[in-house]
Amino acid sequence: MIAKSSWFSPRKYGGWGVTPNCWQGYAYIGVLVVMLVFLGNLQLPGFWTTGLMIAFGIIFTVDLIDIMIHLKKDERETLHEALAERNAMWTMILVLVIGVAYQTASTKTVDPIIIVALAGSAFVKTITYWYLRQK
Repeated sequence: MIAKSSWFSPRKYGGWGVTPNCWQGYAYIGVLVVMLVFLGNLQLPGFWTTGLMIAFGIIFTVDLIDIMIHLKKDERETLHEALAERNAMWTMILVLVIGVAYQTASTKTVDPIIIVALAGSAFVKTITYWYLRQK
């Protein structure tokens, strides 16, 4: 799309995403920040500013996904990423389950978003396993 995947490398420490690895990557991030500040300070009617911000967000998200898909990774990096993602997922599930237990014990109600997140992740895992077995 707009940026080249060679300008970035996978983020290994501190979250998900990509890290710039050359001046073009830093320039790309800088231009995105400047555009975001510019759009946020436009004196247009509210719906125009909102529409432009949504369009900007969609374009940036699609470009970021394209970058992440085309990053070059060897087999070892792919395995390390999969293990790190698995460990992060189990930590999130544990925290959500503890949160549901705490909410149930203290208020007798549970935030439905947490239940949807847990059920949705179980559904996605089931569909993924089914898809991979059929492949």
